[in-house]
Amino acid sequence: MELNNLNGNIVGVIIDDYPSDDFKDSLVRDIIVKKVPESLKMVKLDESFLDKKFSDLSIRNKEKVILASKLHDKEIVLVNFSQGLIKSDFNYFKTLFKKIASYNRKIILVDKNTDLFLNCVDRIYVINNDEIKYETVDIFDKILKLYVDLPKIVEFSLKCESDGIRLDHYTELDELLKAIYRIKS
Repeated sequence: MELNNLNGNIVGVIIDDYPSDDFKDSLVRDIIVKKVPESLKMVKLDESFLDKKFSDLSIRNKEKVILASKLHDKEIVLVNFSQGLIKSDFNYFKTLFKKIASYNRKIILVDKNTDLFLNCVDRIYVINNDEIKYETVDIFDKILKLYVDLPKIVEFSLKCESDGIRLDHYTELDELLKAIYRIKS
């Protein structure tokens, strides 16, 4: 299946066995070839990484190098990008993805960690055997949980809803806590 044919600017894709980039023993300087200093800065790496072997990097930094190498492409496919990232990384990259998409580029996030999709993607596809099994624009879609684990905040909201407690679809913990406090009062 050609992922670039999927609708959306920032697309979340849940798929098994999608091939990931494998740069093995390549040096970072051989992977990132366009606007190197700017690309490194955008992914929060410095030029000291250029002479390091890709295979020696942490998972987190490997993902950053892969993104840096694709920043100037029209379509950016990132496979399992969430591996090794921490919450502050998620927030930074979600903002960066939105900025990149505003420049008429398409970002396809192939990942099973739906925390990366929260507040970021405009469509989610579940693909199996090169066939779209399910498509949604809402991470709070109850059917989506049949295919993948949803972010904890989404699971909580759906559980409350099934228990008869109506909560809006909050995606930020602070806002959810305020809503719960208002219900309790």
